[in-house]
Amino acid sequence: MPSEQELMKDINTWPLLNPFHWGYNGSVHHSIGANGTVELQLNEDVTNKDDLDTKGKITLDEFVNEHVPGLQDGAKFQLDKKLFTGILQTMYLGAADFSQKFPVFYGREIVEFSDKGACTADWVMNGSWRERYQYEAATGKFDKQLFNEDEKKTHPENWPRLQPRTRYLDEEELKAVHDEKNNERPLVVILHGLAGGSHEPIIRSLTDHLSHASNGKFQVVVLNSRGCARSKITTPNLFTAFHSMDIKEFLDRERAKSPTRKLYAIGCSFGATILANYLGFAGDKTPLNAAATFCNPWDMVLSSYKVGRDYWSQRIFSKTVTQFLVRMIKVNMKELEVPEGTLPDHVPSPEHPSFTGFTQSNLQKAFKMKFMSEFDSMFTAPALGFKDALDYYKHASSVNRLTNIAIPLLSLNSMDDPVVGSDHIPKTYLDQNPNVLMCETDLGGHLAYLQSDGDSWATRQICDFFDKFDELVK
Repeated sequence: MPSEQELMKDINTWPLLNPFHWGYNGSVHHSIGANGTVELQLNEDVTNKDDLDTKGKITLDEFVNEHVPGLQDGAKFQLDKKLFTGILQTMYLGAADFSQKFPVFYGREIVEFSDKGACTADWVMNGSWRERYQYEAATGKFDKQLFNEDEKKTHPENWPRLQPRTRYLDEEELKAVHDEKNNERPLVVILHGLAGGSHEPIIRSLTDHLSHASNGKFQVVVLNSRGCARSKITTPNLFTAFHSMDIKEFLDRERAKSPTRKLYAIGCSFGATILANYLGFAGDKTPLNAAATFCNPWDMVLSSYKVGRDYWSQRIFSKTVTQFLVRMIKVNMKELEVPEGTLPDHVPSPEHPSFTGFTQSNLQKAFKMKFMSEFDSMFTAPALGFKDALDYYKHASSVNRLTNIAIPLLSLNSMDDPVVGSDHIPKTYLDQNPNVLMCETDLGGHLAYLQSDGDSWATRQICDFFDKFDELVK
């Protein structure tokens, strides 16, 4: 493993006005391994207008160049002129009022797993619920009184209140979500960022675009991590970068319901790390047909240095995200808390964690934390058997499992991302796996890419990719 000093040489810590990463006219660049990208088998009724391959096959990068013009190698795009750096893009995404944008209706399902833990799945219900609640597209208004009445009828006892336009599904609605008709529609599963959820503006932008693609052909769901998006933690088991078992069980459940439907997944930020790790662990056993990662911190070591050492990233993002996680622990201490001095009853490992660090004394210390590395050194790393946060980051980084990914994967990252940094996938890894197409942009920030209309350029491109992939690829 490289030393801390060697790693610091590679990390870009340019501050806000980096002369090489500012502006609003962006461009896309493809990074491709020495062996090119994987060949995709096109549907029989597809005619490739450029006759790239008479056998009905096309490589992943050629497919994107041909059918997803916004993500073509060399494609240009324009962002909001006022948000001319990645810092400003990311700050605005986190601070601006997006309450009237992306008015997605979600129906929530509590999903129980084999370890007795649970997370929540928020199913996009735009079609039927916009009609039921008389939603007006021009004004964004709907029958809130009726919605609130339905919410009260379905809300489980002692569970937190939910975000706007989100309520629990009743029994009949849950049956409809999982009925035979829906089980034949292609499904897109979305994993959100660290301590986020379906309510985040960028996730709502993504779900809104996907739910309208090709007249609503996709069924769309956001899988909220344990304890996130106002979910309850039901077992003393908190999610980590290794926590891929929930997405595995969820996808296996959906595949078992319908062996023929197409399954896709999108991971955003930390959710992208979990998704990429899952893909690496699963290899060719995954039921997914294709996937995408959006602003994935492929190397968590470099990302932690970026957030911890970069002047603006440290002051604007590090403490905010850290304290969000601390508050999540506080809210769920009834389930997580262990007595002072509790020792693990087994040797902790990523496969068999032991969360014995959730004591009242550690919680009080955590309220003073400013860095994610402090949080992970106290809570996450010991639970997984690592000595500290850096040790955890080295082993949990999804770049370690990139070569095992066995399905087409679109990876979208920005060079001016103040959370991830400009260091993405080393080309040597791409040389070893043609299944991965790296699309790098010079502008965009972290999960932002905000245009003058307030929408995200990136979510539209990701939606277009899956729309065309589902339409054209076997």
